[in-house]
Amino acid sequence: MSALPSLAAASQPTRVLSIQSHVVSGYVGNRAATFPLQLSGHEVDVINTVQFSNHTGYNSFRGQRFPASHILDLFAGLEENGLDTGYTHLLTGYMGNSENVRAVETIANKLLAQTPDLFFVLDPVLGDDNALYVPQELVAMYRDILCPLAKLVLPNQFEAEQLTEMKITSVQGAKLACDKLHSFGVPNVVITSIAVDGDHSQLHLIGSERSQESGATHQFIISFPKLDGYFTGSGDFFAAMVLARHASLAPQFGDGRLGALARACELATATQAGVMGATREYQVSTGVPAPAANLARGYRPSEMVRGFELRVIPSQHLITNPTMVFTATDI
Repeated sequence: MSALPSLAAASQPTRVLSIQSHVVSGYVGNRAATFPLQLSGHEVDVINTVQFSNHTGYNSFRGQRFPASHILDLFAGLEENGLDTGYTHLLTGYMGNSENVRAVETIANKLLAQTPDLFFVLDPVLGDDNALYVPQELVAMYRDILCPLAKLVLPNQFEAEQLTEMKITSVQGAKLACDKLHSFGVPNVVITSIAVDGDHSQLHLIGSERSQESGATHQFIISFPKLDGYFTGSGDFFAAMVLARHASLAPQFGDGRLGALARACELATATQAGVMGATREYQVSTGVPAPAANLARGYRPSEMVRGFELRVIPSQHLITNPTMVFTATDI
């Protein structure tokens, strides 16, 4: 286990447009992504697809889902004032409906027309635990519309299975799923957490980067123990940290050079493990029981769920100076 140097921002100005959900209290969507990106030295502008009082893991929530017209109207305001220029990265998360996917397509195409090398990070928020929480039609829309525009896609195991129509039960199966995602036009793929061979005590990140120039592919695995709990927003946080790390490593590795994604994932995993560990410790300190059995939404006491809100602010030192525990291995 070795300490890593503090994160340095990219030598070129990095400006991110992040389009995803927002909550008043807690850390999911833009609330989970914005502060880590800013602390890592990146400028961030946000468009919210929803605004809720809290995330939907609680027994109740209030607020509204915004229509595509709202998202496009906000972007039009940026255009009118010349504020849509200079974005180096686009980050997207929860869309919720087909109209919002189309709105993101419109925005992505406009940004790509201005900046052809825009780095679009797509978190295909479709579902988890073998269940969709968006309409089925969004699976094909993510696959056919947004994946070809993206530079990096970060599905979880269930989302990768939905997008590729392949069941993933092994590392080899995950590699094949990455190859299929590459075939959609995505040069960088990270399947953020998979369980293989029926072992749910250990999770694996499988990454794959394909050179758009040579077609060479580099695939890697990072393994880590599963931390039991009712975490929400961890995927949003992780996507932001991979973006932050990759953007800062680009000058070191060179554009298009294989290896940058694996290093970015090592660094992001180091931060993620630390934050989730701190969150679990805090939840235990509250004294509110967290049953090992998987409680469905609606049956989770709000006091328990609140204890599992990511400890982002108390853990900011883990964002700027993480300790690397899990390393990438080529596969």
